Amino acid sequence: MTKPLLRFKVLAGLVVLLCALAVVAFHRPLLTIVGLRLVEEDFLEKCDAAVVLSGEEGDGLRTRTAIALYKAGWVKKIVLSGARYPFKHFETDFSLPLALSLGVPRKDLLVVTSFARSTLEEARTMIPAMEREGIRSFIVVTSNYHTRRARRYYLRVARNRMRVLVHGTAYADFRPDSWW
Repeated sequence: MTKPLLRFKVLAGLVVLLCALAVVAFHRPLLTIVGLRLVEEDFLEKCDAAVVLSGEEGDGLRTRTAIALYKAGWVKKIVLSGARYPFKHFETDFSLPLALSLGVPRKDLLVVTSFARSTLEEARTMIPAMEREGIRSFIVVTSNYHTRRARRYYLRVARNRMRVLVHGTAYADFRPDSWW
């Protein structure tokens, strides 16, 4: 092995070692940055509706968050997205009774069932349904770690025809500064 090649390999090894040490030493701030990139939230503005995305983890937190927005006067309607789950049930089979039991009148609830398997497919189903109902502005309600992706897809599908805001659930298990 020639001296220049040996020097290069030693230098490359030292650079890799230093990078690995930097990652270990600074993993907390680096992972916090990654976590913060997942979360986006808009300042609340009055909108026509709150859209509850499918994917509740069984606690109804997304639905409950939309209901809180409704009761606080931020939205006039709640749109419940209902993807199909096992045993031939749609998520709205559970979120609709929850919303009704918490005092939201049926006339202020729009139920949209679908066979969507992704956030993008869900947006492609929800946007036309809301447009048919005259909804021109809405707040997407989802888990905080899902807000960035949800915003991207809903803005893409809405194509400036509707105003899109995002709002993450308040008590999600995901915390950008300690998710790892």
